[in-house]
Amino acid sequence: MLIQDADFPIIRMYYDRTGPEGDESGIALFDKLLAQPRPFVLIGFGGSDEAHEHTPEERKQVALFMKRNREPLHRLVKAMVYVEPVAAKRFVAKAQAFVFAKAWGFPMIVAKSEPEALAVADRLLAGEAAATIADQSDA
Repeated sequence: MLIQDADFPIIRMYYDRTGPEGDESGIALFDKLLAQPRPFVLIGFGGSDEAHEHTPEERKQVALFMKRNREPLHRLVKAMVYVEPVAAKRFVAKAQAFVFAKAWGFPMIVAKSEPEALAVADRLLAGEAAATIADQSDA
């Protein structure tokens, strides 16, 4: 996974790419983001069919990261806005949003394009509740 923070408080996550140091650089950047006091929004790209398969060790590291950072994830991440242009995949992603929120401690909203995701991010950062936005998004 590649994580880019150049447009903070918008953080782009590409599930179908890796950073120069692999997924370890993504976890280190995420740790840095959670150490600062300002909330942010994640925008996710690249469906699971395009993402690389995580090794058992990588899954273990992610699980440890989640356990170690449960409180700051809940406090600082306004939501994950997942970009999925294909309607059928968007429907599936929306159905999985509840499980995602339980696992990560913050909501997931599904958008059909990056411009739509950026508009949702602006609303979240302005203080609008994720549940209100998710209820208004189309299938």
